[in-house]
Amino acid sequence: MGGGFSVLSLFRKKRISDLRAGIATAGDSLAAAVVRRRTAGRPLLLQSTTGTFAESAATLEKLQLERAPVSAVIAAEDYQLVQIEAPDVLPAELRAAVRWRLREAIDFPVEEATVDLLELPPQSRRANARMLYAVAARTEAVQRLGDSFSRQAPGFDVIDVPEMCLRNLAALLPQDQKGVALLMLREQFAQLVLTRKGVLYLTRRIDLGARAADDPDPGVLALELQRSLDYYETHFDQAPIGELVLAPDSVRIRALAAALRNEVGLNVTTFDVATLLEIPDGVDAPADWLSLTALGAALRVEGAET
Repeated sequence: MGGGFSVLSLFRKKRISDLRAGIATAGDSLAAAVVRRRTAGRPLLLQSTTGTFAESAATLEKLQLERAPVSAVIAAEDYQLVQIEAPDVLPAELRAAVRWRLREAIDFPVEEATVDLLELPPQSRRANARMLYAVAARTEAVQRLGDSFSRQAPGFDVIDVPEMCLRNLAALLPQDQKGVALLMLREQFAQLVLTRKGVLYLTRRIDLGARAADDPDPGVLALELQRSLDYYETHFDQAPIGELVLAPDSVRIRALAAALRNEVGLNVTTFDVATLLEIPDGVDAPADWLSLTALGAALRVEGAET
């Protein structure tokens, strides 16, 4: 499983580079990051910036994106991610068969969707079904992103979903070698990914309700987290995950981490960008969920699709 879904395969280009930029938007906000991958040592964060969508042309011009391939991240309201049993059809017929099944699984017409697939790791011997994630993105939103960024960023070649950006962040963590749960707090929900050795096993959105991210209920998060960890262990025959990492790092998130330590039997820490990437003087480290999502998009590794 690689850097992400390519829900905009039309724009994919053959570009060989150790650079990649990531762009994430939410409402009128925009965040962008540029990362250089290196064969040894930590990735190098070359640039990180935030602004408004209306200022995107000026923001992207400052990043000099003609030097790098660019991943844009689709907004949460413009796609749905659905775990389904893979239809028993020929590989060439898989996407069409999944599209048919999505008719009853998404809340907008499947005729208005661009569909891509991600196969999950094999499940335990007790489960015969082959499972996959299907992403159904609103075609209008895909086209809007394409229109917005293909002109401003010549290297724009792929649209990612936030779950895979979060997977890319989790893969940086040393805890990922044995398995880690990474939980990103957003305004209205928390996004959870469970990974091991860079492989995404499970992802879930956890509704934070009326309290939202300003004051999430540790008990609710702990319950949903435990359900996800139990599923991971039983369906994939994996050893228990003992590490939970919360993002973004802030005073409020550290307080939540302390509360969760009393609710779950896990080692709970926060996501420290400065220990995971090399950040030159003068470059601001991503400090909010949108900037971290852009960073995750910039960490996409091309060609690592298994």
